[in-house]
Amino acid sequence: MRSILLTIIGSLLAAGLALAGELKLVDGRAVLGEPVKIGGGVVTWKSTGQPEQAIPLDQIVRLDIFPFPARSLSEAWTDIELTDGTTLRAAKAGFRSGQVGIDLVGGGQIELPMKSVANVLFQAQREEWRKDWTTRLAQRRRRDVLAVLRQEAVNALEGTLGETDAEGKTILFTPSGTDRTVPVPLANIHGLIFERLPDASLAPVIGRVTDVGGSVWLASEFSLEGGKWKVKTSGGLTREYASGTGPSRIDLSRGKVAYLSDLKWMRVTDPLAADPFRFRAGPTLDKNLDLGPIRMGGTTYAKGLALAATTEVEYDLGGEYRDFRLMAGFDDAVSGGGPVVLRIEGDGKELLRQTLARQGRRVSVPIVVPVKDVRRLTITVEPASADDVVYGHHVHLGDARLTR
Repeated sequence: MRSILLTIIGSLLAAGLALAGELKLVDGRAVLGEPVKIGGGVVTWKSTGQPEQAIPLDQIVRLDIFPFPARSLSEAWTDIELTDGTTLRAAKAGFRSGQVGIDLVGGGQIELPMKSVANVLFQAQREEWRKDWTTRLAQRRRRDVLAVLRQEAVNALEGTLGETDAEGKTILFTPSGTDRTVPVPLANIHGLIFERLPDASLAPVIGRVTDVGGSVWLASEFSLEGGKWKVKTSGGLTREYASGTGPSRIDLSRGKVAYLSDLKWMRVTDPLAADPFRFRAGPTLDKNLDLGPIRMGGTTYAKGLALAATTEVEYDLGGEYRDFRLMAGFDDAVSGGGPVVLRIEGDGKELLRQTLARQGRRVSVPIVVPVKDVRRLTITVEPASADDVVYGHHVHLGDARLTR
């Protein structure tokens, strides 16, 4: 009888704890309670015995809402990462004729085009395979990857992945170095990596939403109204939750910014830096090449870099950032100005090549470069023509920053 009573009390306590969430503020304080409404950049939060309070999102580091349920050791799932960085945890996934239908762990269904998929790991419930997959995703590659298991060992092949068949049983694959395309049974595949071009149209991420099923959504928007949650990802995918379920945690720390001028570069080279006739060499940090404030088109930038032509600078990003944003152009007070070519590479792959030149009052342009999973970021400045004299060719990078 006593054990039964303790079990009942324990269940009641667990139920009570399940109702209480926690809000972590940027000043380190934690507030217990639950969200009542979220919208317009404000969280309306209700604590027991206290009036509702409106808290701006920019003051919040983390929201813990629904507890993350324990999973059965026998439960299997597939991790499907999208091109915007969202990872969907699928209890079941069907790949048919360029589409993928997903039954999400925790409930809910989604259908989206295969072109939205960055990589797939089958049997992702095994931690050692998830760790191995993370390592493989960080490695340099030039083509798609098809991975199979042979005696518990992963065998990864580079090549070109094609369409899945109408029945969802095979996917076409052309191994590198051959022109032979073969249908590979999906049942035999350990994982797929699609070498996609970066998508500069992705919306900025404001939060990382982990739901009760284990899916992680990189959200550009999220809201709570009438007990119902709605999440919209950076790539435009929308997920609506029924009342009584929704996010387990919302991490709002991803908005932190790292300015390039605050980071220590791995390497900087300038073949002409030692030239005695070189007046301006650079690179300079948070100043123009004349060591004054960076000012382009009448706008002053407190942070930034100035690079003379033939400069190459490399940074170690560690795969921790999502976007590289900057204003690229020519300082109002520094003579010269192009045309020059600004080239940005990630892990040896060209992400941006843009020719810059003064055009009347337009002396700078905004640039956004996706750098998700990039470990080495390389920036190169060179004259637009090999016949140009390098003296006087330069570029200024205003407000150059990396966002998580």
